[in-house]
Amino acid sequence: MSRSLKKAVQDALLLPRKKQYEKDFNRLLKEHQKRCEDLRAYVTSDEIVKETGSVVRRLEIGELSKNLNNHVKYEYSKFFLVFDASLGILREESERTVYEYLKNNPLALMLYGDEDYFAVSKDFNDNDSIKAGRAIRFFKPCFSPDTLSSFDYINAFAVNGEVLNNVLEEFEDEYLKLDKESLLYSLTIDICAKLTREKKEKSIQHISSVFVSFPIEIESVSKVNDLNESGEMLYTEFKKIPPLFSDEKYKNIRRKAIEKLDLIPSNNNPSVSLIIPSKDNPDMLISCIDKLNLSGEKNVELIVVDNGSNKENKERIEEYLNNLDFENKYIHDVYEFNYSKMNNIAAKEAKSEVLILLNDDIEASGNEWIQKIAGMATAKRAGCVGCKLVYPDGKIQHVGIAGGVDGPAHKFMGEEDEDKVGFGDNTMNKNVLAVTGACLAVRKELYEEAGGLFEDLKVGYNDVDLCMTLFEKGYRNILLNDIKLVHHESVSRGRDAKNRIKSERLYNEKEILKERHKSLMTIDPYEGGCSDFKLDFEKEYEDKTINAKGKFESRKSNDDEGWVYSSFEELKVYKEEKKKILLARGFALVPGIDNMRFDFDLILEKDDKQFVIPIKRNLRLDLAGRFNGSRNTDLCGMNIRAEADELESGTYLVKIYAKDHGNVREIITDTTQRISI
Repeated sequence: MSRSLKKAVQDALLLPRKKQYEKDFNRLLKEHQKRCEDLRAYVTSDEIVKETGSVVRRLEIGELSKNLNNHVKYEYSKFFLVFDASLGILREESERTVYEYLKNNPLALMLYGDEDYFAVSKDFNDNDSIKAGRAIRFFKPCFSPDTLSSFDYINAFAVNGEVLNNVLEEFEDEYLKLDKESLLYSLTIDICAKLTREKKEKSIQHISSVFVSFPIEIESVSKVNDLNESGEMLYTEFKKIPPLFSDEKYKNIRRKAIEKLDLIPSNNNPSVSLIIPSKDNPDMLISCIDKLNLSGEKNVELIVVDNGSNKENKERIEEYLNNLDFENKYIHDVYEFNYSKMNNIAAKEAKSEVLILLNDDIEASGNEWIQKIAGMATAKRAGCVGCKLVYPDGKIQHVGIAGGVDGPAHKFMGEEDEDKVGFGDNTMNKNVLAVTGACLAVRKELYEEAGGLFEDLKVGYNDVDLCMTLFEKGYRNILLNDIKLVHHESVSRGRDAKNRIKSERLYNEKEILKERHKSLMTIDPYEGGCSDFKLDFEKEYEDKTINAKGKFESRKSNDDEGWVYSSFEELKVYKEEKKKILLARGFALVPGIDNMRFDFDLILEKDDKQFVIPIKRNLRLDLAGRFNGSRNTDLCGMNIRAEADELESGTYLVKIYAKDHGNVREIITDTTQRISI
């Protein structure tokens, strides 16, 4: 059968699914819009407007700028929601969100929420935002000063009147010279700097709720037949938008932010101990060191730690190191591979202020980056500092590691680095929960304070554990995207879950990590934090009925190369009226293909028995266009509430099954999650 004929047959087979998909999408979108309309009616009702206005009121930056000339004072007891109308639409429920949040968080002095981008037609107006066809959401991090010094990730914010007055009075002369955009960014920085100086950093709080929406005009969004294309088109347009105030015009404000937020390195030229673990890989090790161009360096010592290279390779490495004209040390001993132990042995021997852990498969062009990353590690509250790593083909290998329910996970691994990914995740220097040990700088005193790398984590997650430990001690881990190195790690390594032995090892190491950092393995504060903040009115909408039913049956894979990408925001079993209820919230999709073709199941597996729960289509507007080559991801959401009384006590593997109705493919992927019942 010719390729064109095969495609025609496949398209004919999929036509009924496509029609049903569009019906489901339109139905779920209308339900979503109805909830938005009801919410709008609630927050704009006279009673609620009056109650909310007693505590919170809007303050457009243009109005604030005009008020500077008249030395206007703002009510100390109120909160003012500062925003720039030219930088998006302030959502009508934003004031109410601040009002209800403050009831349970009375110590908050500055609050900011998320923002989203959505596709609109030419006839769109600001009062019609509920007609958004697709959305890309910026799940903002907890207070992140290094990120704020790169771009204004906060944008709109609510601030206590007394704090606002104090900052305006202190910087009035400076503010009078600024345009409104510069004023918004400067004011944000100065409020954060003031609260940080006063040791009130915890009063700067993120609310997981959208404050600002940005419409992006997409012509086809008004055409029913193009609904499924608009998400991809929106993401294409979104990638062209630079992070807020990251352009040349605001470089002086960003430079001042580094000083005001106390982010300046204490030593721009610290002594460095470069630690490279390696065994029986002299060619790659020598290539790695040669390309660092350390000849004649007086401020860098090299430590190679080897857990048992054979005699020939050991002698070759020794001869090479003996001929170098800079300080180096070779530590050789025979023991089973333990990445943590190897680095800890070398760290004890290190004589420098800053340690840089470096894999032998890292390729750098020169050594300028060494002092830059090491210098950043000496900043006052800096913890671990990492940098961007790319594969030899230029695709992203590392731009930070996320935690949370399905973490740790490399962010945007495999994405193209040519364009902006996420919200400047590959272009801006920023705070992250963790960075990879493939290239990681940290002060030796902090490394020792954290206890070094945890040696029970022999292979994986030891770098993440170190970062989490320092975060819990009050330090900030930093990603430097202006340093880019090549990592020759195999692209396919991320599929350890396909190998049962490696999958079990991953699971066991992840369990250790969960035990040591329970909260960070539930919620990553840099990835939006907790579940969406719900207004009291919205909570009435929450459907807590059983919406799925599982049964014992068999699912098998016939595609070893296929891969289901999944993410969980919640995954747990709990008791409700003496019944065991399984709750699974997140999404599942097959990358690089039209997901309209697939049906998905959640599988709980124990002793080779599978409890299979169908995943019903659930609206997730924020998924549209996010995954390269993936189409029709809008309904790839997962929101399962199923009875689990049939399941006996024990630990279950959590897997995702996908059946392709365009051919005979069946895919099963181990999520590496485990759930106890």
